[in-house]
Amino acid sequence: MTSPSCILFAGQSVQESGMCRDLWGIPAAREVLERLVPSLGDDLEAVTTTMPGPELSLTFNAQRAIHAHHLGHLFAYRALHPDLELDGAIGHSVGVVAALVAAGAMTVEGSAAFVRARAQAFADACKGFDAPMGLAAVSTDFLPDLADRVDAFPGVSLALHNTIGRGTLGGRMADLTAFAAAAAAEGWPVKLRLLEVEGPYHTEAFAGCEAVLAAALRDVEIRPPEVPVFMGTSGRRETEPEEIKRLLAAQPRALERHFDAVWAAYDHGCRSFLEVAFRPQPVTWIRDQLQDEDGEPMPGVTTTAVRTADLLT
Repeated sequence: MTSPSCILFAGQSVQESGMCRDLWGIPAAREVLERLVPSLGDDLEAVTTTMPGPELSLTFNAQRAIHAHHLGHLFAYRALHPDLELDGAIGHSVGVVAALVAAGAMTVEGSAAFVRARAQAFADACKGFDAPMGLAAVSTDFLPDLADRVDAFPGVSLALHNTIGRGTLGGRMADLTAFAAAAAAEGWPVKLRLLEVEGPYHTEAFAGCEAVLAAALRDVEIRPPEVPVFMGTSGRRETEPEEIKRLLAAQPRALERHFDAVWAAYDHGCRSFLEVAFRPQPVTWIRDQLQDEDGEPMPGVTTTAVRTADLLT
């Protein structure tokens, strides 16, 4: 019997054309796809298997595809490993919805209804911007050290904190470009890369989504999770259904504290981290998250990355 695992699910940006082409041939994955279609759309299989990259990157398509991808991989893995035992679940951004399913707090159907509402709310917000907006991946030695420099650019804010030195800035493209120019001109120890997204997710630009998602969640049952869910909106262990709903509604405008969520899982006792995906991502960050003051890995931590090909028998 293997030790319990804390399961990880990635957020938006991992979508890739054809990412579920092989997955839907697995009976357990095909079954979950059919359960998702009524809410996520009759085009869901095409979105996840044949849709070209530029179209798939649109918010409405990306979030639906990523959630289907997550649950398909989860159920396919469980079919092969019926003795899988979890001691926690973490979802990066939209991945938190799959984490709630894995933890037994949401049904497949409830998660699909919520992701549909979330994807639509995000897409609608993007259509309302009066200027080009987006995100920039940022890399430095210690991300909090950038706080003062970010504060000097009112149009820029930290949107996601992923590892010790990596995160994402959000804001108007003009302000992000100005920030990058200042970093280059003044020799700041930071690297920036503009991302191909429709908007600055997890910033105040998405404040209007909160009421929409709160309304959608009134029709979605959330039960006490069977294992803790470590949510990026709070960066903490969450077990109370009403608080989970509040955090889900607030997530579009809130800093995604993924780094803190991983540490909360470690502090809770999680040591084995698992990700099952077409191209695993957050499990590869663990080494850059769980470090001691000398930059050495925290003791006892193991990671397992399972790809679609590993599920094919």
